[in-house]
Amino acid sequence: MMKLKPMSVSKVNRYIHNQLKLDPILNNALVVGEISNFKAHSSGHLYFSIKDDTSKINCIMFAQAAHHLNFEPIVGDQVELRGSIGVYEKEGRYQLIVSQMKPLGQGELFQAFMASKNSLEKKGYFKKNKKVLDYPDRIGVITSPTGAAIRDVLTVLKKRNPQVEIIIYPVHVQGQRAALEVASAVDYFNESFSVDTILIVRGGGSIEDLWAFNELILAEAVYASKIPIISGVGHETDFTICDFVADHRGATPSEAAMLASKSLDEKIIMVDHLKNKLKKSINNYLTFYKHKYMKAQNETLVKIMLQILIDQETVIDNLWKKLHNGIVKEIDRKNHSLELIGQGLERLSPLKTLNRGYSMAMHKNTVISSIDQVNLGDSIDIIVKNGIIKTETVSKKEGSIDDKENKNI
Repeated sequence: MMKLKPMSVSKVNRYIHNQLKLDPILNNALVVGEISNFKAHSSGHLYFSIKDDTSKINCIMFAQAAHHLNFEPIVGDQVELRGSIGVYEKEGRYQLIVSQMKPLGQGELFQAFMASKNSLEKKGYFKKNKKVLDYPDRIGVITSPTGAAIRDVLTVLKKRNPQVEIIIYPVHVQGQRAALEVASAVDYFNESFSVDTILIVRGGGSIEDLWAFNELILAEAVYASKIPIISGVGHETDFTICDFVADHRGATPSEAAMLASKSLDEKIIMVDHLKNKLKKSINNYLTFYKHKYMKAQNETLVKIMLQILIDQETVIDNLWKKLHNGIVKEIDRKNHSLELIGQGLERLSPLKTLNRGYSMAMHKNTVISSIDQVNLGDSIDIIVKNGIIKTETVSKKEGSIDDKENKNI
């Protein structure tokens, strides 16, 4: 038996790569299937998967080949691909390097998506009055608590406006329960009115992964929402029914968070803009009426009206002085009353009594006014002006101060 020499991981992947190149079928493969996970890179390269009912293959179409396409590939398209099977040696995974692509038709899910989209569009779900985004104090975020989307959203919101309050409603964002859970979350925020804006966010995925956001139950909940909703589902190239029905769409969860929160700097700029706009408007208003006044200055009616205004100004000025004087007198009267009350309270203060040589006995934080409040053996605190004396009751004797004074007589 031949003894094999150990190989590095890189050499194994390189060996597989070379073997695939030698295979005449895999080197010039013709594959049909449905496009999924499509992404067009800024470099011009196209990254996507091709799938059927049970399997899928990762694909890449380099910019030079993609430049010759005579149609725009989208998720759900049935296509025929020609290319070679290669190995991405860095990660040890194989992929179809596409040289040619032509459309064959649309997949079942995409057809269902288009049918639902067309139906809801005819019903007016996409033409409702889009709510204007304000400066919300509280934002409700509906998403998975463990996904990357929530981390991106929290990072953006905290960076742009740390004062905004964020309420997270955790839901599944994939699977049979997802659509109902997201719809229930929308209903909850509308019933409680605990937020000013709602974010529905999820990271990217295939059309199957995002299908919950195409369900009718969620579309109806979003359409009925009285609170503005921003949908940030998937990546830039992903579109769902939720995106079309929502008030606004963010291409990504991060962009949705940016739409929901105006930064403090933006608020300052807006206030300055409004201030300048108001100042300009006032100046224009004053200039207009100044010219109008100067034009009509010699007219008798204007002179009469001017005199009336002057007289009214004098009346108003006198009324203001009377009101001001009345307020000042009332404040002085109230202050004097408060001083008298304070002096009375000071005279009644128990501290004054203690300072005159008297003491005060307390048991269990209660002033003792009768011997019935204590029993033999009870601990008693005697408060004098400069401290507390702790004692124990060894005897009790009924009587009054008057009785004692009579006996001393």
